[in-house]
Amino acid sequence: MSKIKNQRAVALLIATALPLIANTEAHAQETSPAQPGTPNIGYEAVPLDDEVTDSSAMEAEIADLRAREVLAQERITDLEDRLERLEKVAGLAGAHPLNSDEQAAMRGRGLGPNVMAPVYHGNQIELQRGPRHFVNTELQDQEDAPQDAEPGRRREPAPSQSVTDITEDTQGYFGRRFSFETGVNYTHFDDARINLSGFLALDAIFLGRISVDEQSSDIITTDFTGRFAPTDRLQFDISVPLIYRSSVFQSGGAGGNAAGLADARVEEFGLGDISFGASYRLLQETVRRPDVVLNARVKPPTGRDPFGIELVEVVGTEGNLEVPASLSTGSGVWAASIGASALKTLDPMIVFGNVTYFHNFPMSFSDIDEIEGDQPGSVDIGNSIQFGAGLAFALNEKSSLSSSFTLRFGDETRLRFVDEEFSDVIGSGSTVGLLNLGATFALTERASLLTSVGVGMTTDAPDFTISARVPFRF
Repeated sequence: MSKIKNQRAVALLIATALPLIANTEAHAQETSPAQPGTPNIGYEAVPLDDEVTDSSAMEAEIADLRAREVLAQERITDLEDRLERLEKVAGLAGAHPLNSDEQAAMRGRGLGPNVMAPVYHGNQIELQRGPRHFVNTELQDQEDAPQDAEPGRRREPAPSQSVTDITEDTQGYFGRRFSFETGVNYTHFDDARINLSGFLALDAIFLGRISVDEQSSDIITTDFTGRFAPTDRLQFDISVPLIYRSSVFQSGGAGGNAAGLADARVEEFGLGDISFGASYRLLQETVRRPDVVLNARVKPPTGRDPFGIELVEVVGTEGNLEVPASLSTGSGVWAASIGASALKTLDPMIVFGNVTYFHNFPMSFSDIDEIEGDQPGSVDIGNSIQFGAGLAFALNEKSSLSSSFTLRFGDETRLRFVDEEFSDVIGSGSTVGLLNLGATFALTERASLLTSVGVGMTTDAPDFTISARVPFRF
């Protein structure tokens, strides 16, 4: 029995060893050339194991990954080099990285990609407002680089239409060869006063005529403005206004009756004062500095002047109510202004401000008084200075909201009759404060709708104004 078990064990051992010997011989025959005279043992060749094939594929994949790693490392090195140069330009070289809270606090403070873009000039970098479409930020020589080269070009998105509308409305339409604008402005005034004609007896009793006068005025101005910009820094424009005025005069105490009321309406329509302007962009906006524009304007007296207009008594009021025979559509004098405006983008907010000085030249007229007959003389309506500031928010790609405040201080008007000295017109000085709320809507790529409502904040200011303008860009 024990002998039989030993024979079975030997047989099992031989059966297990024969395949291993056959594989070894086959591999030896493939790797070593057969020598002459070498006897052929006669074992059958067996194919290589699948693990050998998998090993070759794995080695190829590892080689591919290593090649990709080399390319990625080169890209990282290039990006780090560009970042270092940007930090030097921005004055951030050697600064410590910001943590997550600091980064969150700085978001939306002027570094938005929709507004600013880097422009490379050789080894120099300038961060400035992008053009209408895209800015090429490829590091290359600008003179030798082809203008239409696409490979390797990295682009920044252009400013949104709403941001462009605000900027152009505030600073000017630089970069637009031609543009045309039509607009309508409505202004309303209300003024009430008490007129006393008589004397005070015994320090307590007034003897004479008392009338309560009220004047309500509506002015509708339709402007047509054309602009020409030969370069991206210089702009010329001309504005032609058509003015319609309607004033209603009311008076109490007509006919000697304290309860009596009388009114009269006077209307006028005509050409206003045409104006010519020029603007020059002194500084273009970058990350650190604002956009600064200088402007000048000249206005000849093309409208109807307000001097020498006679007063006409309204029938039945016994002298209580007198109204002008006509209304003016212009200032009547030559005028010029010079000013500066600045704008800074703090994405998504835009802040702007301006200051303007107005000079009115003294002029002589054949009649400067409202009484009958000609009263020749000279008029100096005085100079004024205006300050303005505001901010705007871009709500989305095509709309925005804005608010601004303007304050204008005017000198008193002076009159001089022939052979007399100049004398001030009492109460003719003015302080006009106006709060404006506006909204812009992009109608198309070439046309927008600009609207605003103004509320008077001082007694010399209009009660309110409403305006709507549509600029067309070519």
